[in-house]
Amino acid sequence: MNPTHPANGPAYLIHGFRLLTRPGLKRFVIIPLLINIILFAGFLAILQHFFKQFDHWIAQVLPHWLLWLEGLIHLTFFVGFLLVFLYTFVAVANLVSAPFNGFLAEKVECYLTGKKPVSRTFLDNVKDTPRILARQLALIGYYLPRALVLLIFFFVPVIQLVAALFWFGFNAWFMTLQYLDYPTDNHQIPLRDVHVFMWQNRLLSLSFGMSILVMTLIPVLNFFIIPAAVAGATQWWVEKGKNASTDDLSVTL
Repeated sequence: MNPTHPANGPAYLIHGFRLLTRPGLKRFVIIPLLINIILFAGFLAILQHFFKQFDHWIAQVLPHWLLWLEGLIHLTFFVGFLLVFLYTFVAVANLVSAPFNGFLAEKVECYLTGKKPVSRTFLDNVKDTPRILARQLALIGYYLPRALVLLIFFFVPVIQLVAALFWFGFNAWFMTLQYLDYPTDNHQIPLRDVHVFMWQNRLLSLSFGMSILVMTLIPVLNFFIIPAAVAGATQWWVEKGKNASTDDLSVTL
């Protein structure tokens, strides 16, 4: 597979699903799968509750002469609510299942390369905890300010009509960053270098992230989306990013 062609974003995700069925990898999917099912059911109930509340609120505050806009407003906010729901679900599921995702990325890389993982003691893992926490905080620090600005767009006249597109594009980009983080973090690759790698392959990065968001909408498949995305991102990194030299990643965004 060409690891630079923009159209291969969905292909890497599909390959991620296939990798989950390979001997020796299936057992590492069970715990993330259970976490996804429980969280998705909970978030779906929350989404249904808040959308009903919004539906009741808009019916009360919308003037009679603007009732013709009700359908458009409902569509805009429904898409917005849905995208917020999708990212929130994936973000929380990633946070809860992060230790398992990192382990899965390591096992997928070993499967693809045929190399055994470096032996680590319990003390090594404890010493590495502050670095892992700092990296997760860096991801949150990257996401939150930008997400808040985009959420404001939903309440700005005219701009709110395209706010969902901006929100979808940004979250697609962040999904790729989130899942590339697992294989790169296993090698302690700085996030800055991951950003540069994504920017150099920006169309593929967007297509990979968009595929994740779309797959999250498909029943049953959405329960497997996180481990599949981890596996797909790991394959992409093994084929392209892992072989990139330091000079290749020296571009400043």
